[in-house]
Amino acid sequence: MLKSLIILAACSLLSGDAALKLPSYIKACSYNDPNFNQCALKHGKEAIPKLLNGDRKYGFPPLDPMYVEEVMVKESGITIKAINFTIEGARDVDLKHISVDFDKQTISFDLNVPQAIFRGKYEMAGKLVQLPISGNGDFNCTYEDLYVNYKTEYKLVRRKDGEIYAKPTDYDLDFKPQNLIINFNNLFNGNKLLGDAMNKFLNENWRLVLDEIGKPAYKALGLIVHQIVTNVAKKVPFKELFLDTPAIPGNVEDEFDV
Repeated sequence: MLKSLIILAACSLLSGDAALKLPSYIKACSYNDPNFNQCALKHGKEAIPKLLNGDRKYGFPPLDPMYVEEVMVKESGITIKAINFTIEGARDVDLKHISVDFDKQTISFDLNVPQAIFRGKYEMAGKLVQLPISGNGDFNCTYEDLYVNYKTEYKLVRRKDGEIYAKPTDYDLDFKPQNLIINFNNLFNGNKLLGDAMNKFLNENWRLVLDEIGKPAYKALGLIVHQIVTNVAKKVPFKELFLDTPAIPGNVEDEFDV
């Protein structure tokens, strides 16, 4: 269901095996700091302006706007494909919280985006909120006062360079907007009367729309975030991500074929 979400990020996984240090604009916190999460939040906020521009060396695509080739959602009798779209609004993000649990091997962060704008092409057919809907053309969806939570689990692996790396595994992404403005052009083969009526209905009932297709859509979008996190973790050893790391920071699996 997911296809080539970020070409730059995917290609970066194939480029180079040499371990890297964190980029200079991201400051590491001590593994032993009792206030680790507060330290990570402070440094995360400081790094955001630099991250927005992207960093090919570490597999960061430009984040505002972010280009996505394709996301497809199949759920509850409807298929929606978003194609060649951009996401704007990250430059106004407010990073609210970062949590790293070294015992449970989880990383999570919460952020708020005042306005996240998705623009691009779409194809859609099926039933949405129990109503038949079909169309293809331009779309624009604006999330207002958007809360985002991302969480991933990781395991520790030793690679052929002898270094230990964090390897992100399962992940989850949740969106909670205060409002959603939806517009799909060219619904029902360009029938303006039906298209305007459907867009009006979707905007008046946006919570029902998200209840129906939100989770699979968030999972697809979460893969974008997860890929970026994975790129960094693949390139930067665990001891460089976190200062004062124990020599063996937990159970470590050998993964010499990577």
